[in-house]
Amino acid sequence: MEILMLPRIKILFTLILGFLACSTAQEINTTRTERAIGTRQYIWEDSSRIDAHYGGSRILNIQIWYPADSLSGNSGLTPYLLFEDQLVNRLNGWNAADFRSLKRVKTASFINAIPAVSAKTPLLIFSPSLGGNLSFYTYYAERFAREGYIVMGVNHRYDSEVVIDRESVVHQANHSFYDSLKALEIPQQITAEGYRKAMGQRQLILAEDLLFALNKLLKEALFQNIIDKKQIGVFGHSIGGAAAIYTSLLDTRIRAVIDLDGTPPSEALGKGIGVPFLFIEDLTDYRNLEGYAKMHRRRSEFCERNSADSWRILIDGINHNSFLDIDFYMSEDSGVIRTSHQSLESISSNMIRFFDFNLRGAKDLNFEKPAHTNCEIIHFQKN
Repeated sequence: MEILMLPRIKILFTLILGFLACSTAQEINTTRTERAIGTRQYIWEDSSRIDAHYGGSRILNIQIWYPADSLSGNSGLTPYLLFEDQLVNRLNGWNAADFRSLKRVKTASFINAIPAVSAKTPLLIFSPSLGGNLSFYTYYAERFAREGYIVMGVNHRYDSEVVIDRESVVHQANHSFYDSLKALEIPQQITAEGYRKAMGQRQLILAEDLLFALNKLLKEALFQNIIDKKQIGVFGHSIGGAAAIYTSLLDTRIRAVIDLDGTPPSEALGKGIGVPFLFIEDLTDYRNLEGYAKMHRRRSEFCERNSADSWRILIDGINHNSFLDIDFYMSEDSGVIRTSHQSLESISSNMIRFFDFNLRGAKDLNFEKPAHTNCEIIHFQKN
């Protein structure tokens, strides 16, 4: 099970920001081709679905990034943490000093800017890791918006670090479902396949969240006429990657899927999926370590079962948390910032290549191996 052991320990380590480190991240951010980025934030609730394990309706916190026409109608740069002002002194593990440090982080997107769209625009939907937060993937969202995509991130009630409802009630993460499952011994109390199927119950809920958000977005006046419904991709990290895969099983509008280091859901492992797929993973010693060897084979077998072309990009020197942008935005060490930027840039550049090829009809798909580390690229080509 890939639970992101991030928020409490790692955030409290990295929230002591230095001005020099902030300048380093800001300098990197501003070296890109300048294209205005807008963002909108929403609280949506699916009252038609009651959570089978925790009870209560499905409350989602949404952030949308998009190419902006101008800075008119905005109220300044968007805070890094979604609904940051409403979470001050109300979030487990955070204190006032943490939030003061957080305010030094500079994103590149402007709140409520006017969209700049002259034609139908592809949409990318993403889901964070377990215990994570869509805010920790801001780098990708802004990078994609600069390339002309509309991007929608979803925080899930109970599974993400936090969501707030329309009455500003804070709902913290609740991992009792995963904890109870993790406590079972394999194979004495549950088989490995039974474990994966049980996890699939939760992955299905997250996938349904993504599709609810998609349907809701397509009814929003600001976006309903500018999203290309034939160019919708989805990506996620860890359990969010499993949810991304699951959406393609539920809805034919999903045309391409990227999984960032997440185990595919049991429902998909046995039969594969029918749309182009990309794994991006940390490169482990799968040739000599039995546990990693099994995982490597399982993921390759999944790609082989897919009826569309699939790829795996395995990058050396990264780990499960390297897919987050926290070190880039929040570390006080300029060397850590630059290392994080190398990883984020390599990952996001290949994600853009994949989506451009499969959603926008780019003629070539030439993945780029990062110059700073080893990398394996495997193509599962279909006739």
